[in-house]
Amino acid sequence: MKNFLCDFDYHIAIYEEKIHVFNYVDIVKLTDREIVLAMPSFSLVLKGENFSVKRLEKREILVEGYLEDMRFSR
Repeated sequence: MKNFLCDFDYHIAIYEEKIHVFNYVDIVKLTDREIVLAMPSFSLVLKGENFSVKRLEKREILVEGYLEDMRFSR
């Protein structure tokens, strides 16, 4: 089971007041209320308040803030 779960194209983890996204393709929009990330096969839309980027690396982002809505779209 672990090998199946660890074989991923991307990873999204939601913690209290933090969102970690691994293996995004591009940052489409970045404001303190909305973040849109292009993922390998869809777009990830995060809406909330007081978003700020705490860590940004190639294909990995850690955002702090209050998540109110998360959507996936193709």
